[in-house]
Amino acid sequence: MRTTFSGIYIALRALQAQQVSLDITGHNVANANNPNYSRQTALHSATRPFPTPMMGYTPSNGQVGTGVEVSQIVRMRDSFVDLRLRQQLQNRNYWATLEEGLRQVELFFNEPSENSIHYALDQLWDSLQDLSRDPELLAVREVVVQRAQVLVEAIKTTRGHLQRLSENINENVPIKVEEVNTLAQRLADLNEEIGRVSATGAMPNDLLDARDALLEELSQLVDIEVVQDYGHMVTVTIGGATLVHRSTVHKLASKPVADPAAGYNKHEVIWQTTGDRVDIRTGELGGMLKLRDEVLQEIMDDLDQWTLDFVREFNAVHAAGYDLNDTQSDDTKDFFKIDDEGSAALNIRVAEYLIGVDGVPGDVRLIRASSLEGVKGNGDNALKLAKLRTEKVVSPPTNSNGAAVSIGDAFNAIISQIGVRAQEAIRMTENQVVLENHLINLKESISGVSLDEEMANMIRFQHAYSAAARMMTAVDEMLNIIINRLGIVGR
Repeated sequence: MRTTFSGIYIALRALQAQQVSLDITGHNVANANNPNYSRQTALHSATRPFPTPMMGYTPSNGQVGTGVEVSQIVRMRDSFVDLRLRQQLQNRNYWATLEEGLRQVELFFNEPSENSIHYALDQLWDSLQDLSRDPELLAVREVVVQRAQVLVEAIKTTRGHLQRLSENINENVPIKVEEVNTLAQRLADLNEEIGRVSATGAMPNDLLDARDALLEELSQLVDIEVVQDYGHMVTVTIGGATLVHRSTVHKLASKPVADPAAGYNKHEVIWQTTGDRVDIRTGELGGMLKLRDEVLQEIMDDLDQWTLDFVREFNAVHAAGYDLNDTQSDDTKDFFKIDDEGSAALNIRVAEYLIGVDGVPGDVRLIRASSLEGVKGNGDNALKLAKLRTEKVVSPPTNSNGAAVSIGDAFNAIISQIGVRAQEAIRMTENQVVLENHLINLKESISGVSLDEEMANMIRFQHAYSAAARMMTAVDEMLNIIINRLGIVGR
C-alpha cells in the first residue's frame, strides 16, 4: 500500500519540477538578445505509478500516480533549417565576394568617362584624322603622340589595378585559411566537451548553441558538410575530406606555387597532412579563389590580348607609310612597343624615337603619315590609321563568337562581359540575401525567445508552484492531525 507520506513526495516533486521550469524561463529571458541562443523548454512527464505490476499481483483498482518530474531539458532547434541556413551562408558569401571584386573592376575601367581607355582611344582616332588633313603641322603630330601617351597610361593603369587586386586577394588567402583552422580547432574542443557531458546522459544545450554558431561562422568561409553522431559530436568535411572528426582536426595550409601567367606565386589551399589540394567551391574563400584564378585572370588576359592586337594592327599600318624625312627605317616603323607580350597591357609604351629617352628629345616628324614617298603633304597613311576605328581587324575576347570585330568593338565586348558578370553577381547576392533572411526568420520563429511567451510561462509555472505548495501545506496539516492528535480523545 501507499505510504502515509506519499502526498508529501508528490507535492515535493511538483515543487521541484515547477522550480526547474521557472529557472529555465529565467535563462530564456536572460538570453533574449543573444543571437546564438536557442530557446529551451522543460519536458514534464509523470513519474512511475504505484504499485508496479509484478508476477502474481495485479492491483484491482488500478495504479496511483506518484507525481511529476522534468524528464529532459531540450532546446528548440530544427536541424533541417540549420542545414539550409549553412548552405545559404556559403552561397551568399560566395556571390558577395564576387560582387565586391567585380564592382572594383568596374571602377578600374571607369566606363564611360573621360578617364577611360575607350575615351582615350577615341581621342587618338580623332587626332589621327586631324593629322590626315594637316600631315605637315608639327603641332598636330605632337597631339597624336600626346594622345597615344594618354591611351598607354590608361591601359597600363587599368591593368596595374587588376594585377594589384589579384595580388591582394592572393595575400588574403592564407589569412582566411588560418581563420578556418582556428574555427576548426574550436569546434574540436567543443566536440570533446559536448561528448563528455553527453556521456553522463545530460543534454549540453548551451554548448550545442555555441557549436552551431561556430558552424555558421565556418560555413561563411568554406562549403562544409556536417554529420552528427550518437554522442552529439559532429564530423565536418570539405569536398568530401574530413576537417574535424570529434576532437581531431585535419588542418589546412597555404602553399605558394609559381604561376607565370599571374606574374606572382599563388597561394594554393592544401591539406596540411597530405599536401592534396582542398576542393573549395563556395563560401568567401571559394569566391576569392574563383575571383583570383578565373574571373580576374580572364579579364587581364582579354585586356592583354586586346592590347597586343591593337598594337600589331596599328604598327602594321604605320610601318607601311613614310615620315616627313621620306624614310622607312626599321628603327622607326613601330609606333608602339611591347616589352613583354605575356602581359602586354602592363608593358605597352610609345616608341622612344617619338617621346625621347635619357634626355634625348623625341622627333614627331618620324610619324609615318604619308602613303607616298616624297609627298609630305599626303596624309593617306594617317587616314588608314584613323580608319582602324571601324575596320574589323581583331578577334573578339574570350567567350565571344569567332567573327572579327573592330578594335573599339573588341574593347566594348570586354566591358560588356564585365558588366554582365557584375550584374549576375549583384542579382545572385540579392537573391541569396532574401533567402538567407527568410531562413533566419524561420530559425528565429523556432529558436528565438519571445518575451511575451516567457512571461506567460512564468505566470503558469508560478501558479503551479503555488498550488503545489498549497497541497504540501494541506498534506502537512493532515499528517499533523494523524501524528499529534489521533487517538488522544478521552485522555
